[in-house]
Amino acid sequence: MDFLRKINAGITAISNEKLVPRFCRTITVVIGFLSMLANVSMAAEYRYTNPVVFQRFENTGTNIATPDVPGFYGGASIWVMESDGSRLSMLRHPGRGPSAKHLDHPSVTSDGQFVIYAEFDSAEIGTRGIGRLYQEDLQSGERTVLREKPGCSLHHAALSLDDKVLTYSQDCSTEHLLVTEIGNMGRVIEPVPAGTRVSNGLSAGNSIVYQNEKPNNQQSNRTIAIILTEFDNQGDRIDRNISSWEFRNRRAAISQDGGAVAWQTNSTTGGGKDDILLLDLTTPSAVPRRITQSPANDGHPFFSRNGKLLLFESDRTGNWEIFKLHILSGTITQLTDDSNYVSTRPRW
Repeated sequence: MDFLRKINAGITAISNEKLVPRFCRTITVVIGFLSMLANVSMAAEYRYTNPVVFQRFENTGTNIATPDVPGFYGGASIWVMESDGSRLSMLRHPGRGPSAKHLDHPSVTSDGQFVIYAEFDSAEIGTRGIGRLYQEDLQSGERTVLREKPGCSLHHAALSLDDKVLTYSQDCSTEHLLVTEIGNMGRVIEPVPAGTRVSNGLSAGNSIVYQNEKPNNQQSNRTIAIILTEFDNQGDRIDRNISSWEFRNRRAAISQDGGAVAWQTNSTTGGGKDDILLLDLTTPSAVPRRITQSPANDGHPFFSRNGKLLLFESDRTGNWEIFKLHILSGTITQLTDDSNYVSTRPRW
């Protein structure tokens, strides 16, 4: 990296003197590309102790963190950092131009060795194209296809905090399924009532929490409930509504011990900005508790393995960044700060 910086600085100086400017501009572009590759390889030079993985979009405008078609502005890249925000590094870039991919919803194993994410063949068409789940070694950069289905898009993958259960969405033509591999079996979570659409699932033990959306076709007026489904040893299920069907309740997370659920909702603002609610599942009389409150949006909560912390994304600074919340004290720490990117979907 130091060598590349020195070469780049030298070429920039020559360019400023207007000596062979076209040649210098070309070399500068090449060096810039090599610098990007070196940045990608930084993760392999350092062994993370408590990595946080997340996805980033290049910031090309306002209100672009959750487009209807993922990656319509170039696709997301996968990044990694320590849980205190240090050692920030790009893990994988989606490429540019017509061949750009879109990288989606990363998870990391508890030993910090592997990152799991979806890759869409085309950033432009997103889930309408082909999507596969990959497992990538955080140290070597080697990756393998973890799950794929011909002609389908697998995405929104989520690994349980104990590494035992993988859950993901599976879109095949007009069929949209939520699959969870509880008990080493691929179980399809059938929506209840019929005609609704389930997605964004995360498992803990024999339970899975997910969002269930009623058909609406109005992005600004979506009605989504959070559902908790538990399976018994015979595979029978028991469903529990964690939230009502009013407003937009989504992107739920469950703690490793299955004792708490957190999710983002605009119910706290009467349909306006999103906050994060927390529900204690161990207390029958418990009611959801609001644990973030700002004039902006807070979302995509994800528990730490000890259940004491939450990661989340927020645009409270004017740009989408990653934050960490200590649940008991309410202390919030900002982990990323770069207006060149939209930083979202954090997990550890």
